[in-house]
Order: sequence, then C-alpha cells, then structure tokens
Amino acid sequence: MKYRIYTTSEKAWAGMISGIESAHASVYLEMYILDDDSRGTDFFKALEDAARRGVRVILVLDVVGSYDLLSNAVSRLREAGAEVVFCSFFWKRLHRKVLIVDETLAFIGGVNVGKKYAQWRDLQVEVRGTVVRSVTRSFARVYKKCGGKSTIAESVPEIGPLKKTQLWFVDHGIGKRRQQLRKYYEERLDKAQASITLVTPYLFPPRWFIAHLHQAILRGVKVDIIMPEATDHWFVNGVNRSFASNLTGLGATCYFTKEMNHAKTMIVDRKEGIIGSQNLDLFSFNFNIEAGVFFHDPRMVEELATIVDSWKFEAKVYHPGAWTLRWYDIPMAFFLRLAGFVPLE
Repeated sequence: MKYRIYTTSEKAWAGMISGIESAHASVYLEMYILDDDSRGTDFFKALEDAARRGVRVILVLDVVGSYDLLSNAVSRLREAGAEVVFCSFFWKRLHRKVLIVDETLAFIGGVNVGKKYAQWRDLQVEVRGTVVRSVTRSFARVYKKCGGKSTIAESVPEIGPLKKTQLWFVDHGIGKRRQQLRKYYEERLDKAQASITLVTPYLFPPRWFIAHLHQAILRGVKVDIIMPEATDHWFVNGVNRSFASNLTGLGATCYFTKEMNHAKTMIVDRKEGIIGSQNLDLFSFNFNIEAGVFFHDPRMVEELATIVDSWKFEAKVYHPGAWTLRWYDIPMAFFLRLAGFVPLE
C-alpha cells in the first residue's frame, strides 16, 4: 500500500501543492479553513493554474471556517474555471481537510491552510489505491449536499471497510453516516487489550467516550493522551487541563507538548491507527462533517506510533496541582461538554 504521513502543516502543504500541480484530470478540495494570506498564495496559484490548463477543479469550503477568505480570491478561482461551493448549514460545519487528485491520490487529515498554522505540528496522510474511490464518492456526496450540481464519481463503485483491507476511509456527518465516528471509536476502545494513545488539540470528550476509556483502564489498558500546553484558543487551555485532571483521576496519563499540536489521531494496541479531522468534542461527533482513515497495516501503524512516541518523549506529564485551574475553567469545561457548539480548527 502506498502512503505518506506528513507531520507538520508546511510539509503537508508542500505535498498537496505538488499533487495539484501534477493533476491531469481533476482536483477536488474540501477545506474547513482556507485563507488567501501569504501562506495560502501558493495554494491559490496552483489551483488557478490547474483550472486554466483544463483540469476540473472543485472546492467545497466551510462558510464559517473560511469566513476570512476574500471575495476576489474566490472570483479569481472562478474566472480561471474552478467551481467554488460553500457549506453553510446552521449548526453543521464542514470540518474535513481532504484533497483528491485525479481520483487516484488523496490527502486526509487535520491540516488547514493559512499563515496561522505554518508552525503547527499536525498529521495529514497521503494515500493511493482503492481507498481513494471511497474518498471520491464521499466528496461527491458532500458536494451535492452543499449545493453542487455537477456529476462526480457516479460510476465509481462503493468500497466498504472490508475485513481484509489494510486501510479504509470513514466519513461522518452526512445522511446515514451521521454516527460513523462514534461507532468506530466505541468498537476500538472496547477491543483494546494493551494500550490506547490519543493525540488531540482540544480535549472535551463526550461522556460516552470517557466511559469507554474508563472501562478500558479498568481492564488494564494503558491510556495516554497528548495535547498542547497552550492552544490557539485562550479559553481551551484551562478546559484541557480540567479534563486532563478528570482523566488522570480515572487512571489515564496525560501529556502536554510545548508546541501547538493540531493532530487528531489514535493508536490502539500498536496494531491499528486513525488519522482524521475530528476533535474529541461533541461538535465533531454530533454535528460536523468529518473524515478519517483507519488502518492496521503494520508498517503504517509503526510509523505513526514512532511519530507519536517522539511527541510524547518531548512532552511533560500532567500532574494535578502542577497547574492552578482558574475559577472559570471547570464551569467552562462543563458548558463546552454540555453545549458542544464551539467551532474549533
């Protein structure tokens, strides 16, 4: 199986732009945040150039996440021949970060585009093979749901999560797939025998998620959770520590990284992994349109585990009392878990 894992935003951008520049037939892009700032310029140029040379270019962008995108940037894309559609549901956010090139190459993960994210650690996986057929069909469903009128991938057969495959795509939040991520997480958390490692920028797990983690801990599974010490949202830092304190009390080990780490991943028993766009919060599980890939290819899992191990090695173990929670941190954590409507990256 051909794949590549990118560990920073800038590395992922370089790979994605290279993919766009090599496109012969089509470029499909779904993005929560796409900024036309100094770091987004190369993306826009690559997309415009592709459209001008006859490549079919379609963008589906979230109207909230990409609200800073200037109208003249969209106009330039459309003038070049690209189609730009915005996802504008009231509660549901298009939180996916997916690029498909020629329906044979796909990039999936948590990477947004903009100068704010240039120095962030993140995860984006590049994949080829039959899984891209499922990613393409999923893009077509989202595109139509957001108002797209053209025909995409109607002749591409559906590929499900066959037991013998080493990697499969999971889309979440559209039609019958509204609970796909919860289903996959519950199954893996319940089947874990030795270890569960989670990396998340924002830790507001739903009650069911905490319950499954606790049950895993009670049967002897080692649970490690890695998150940034300081995120890009001031109110999240204390909330992360509040949940870290609660989960530490249940038996998990929480780690705080000095650098901003925006990766969303899970490794179970060092035998299976997931890389996707989903945060560990109610919004991702209940409302957002998300996407991820699950895999149990030994080489791919070991590479991901090695990356995560390096992050954990550099991080500090959280000890209750090491940071003083502010008076509003616990109420804020309760509010976010109850409401779950804060749109985070």
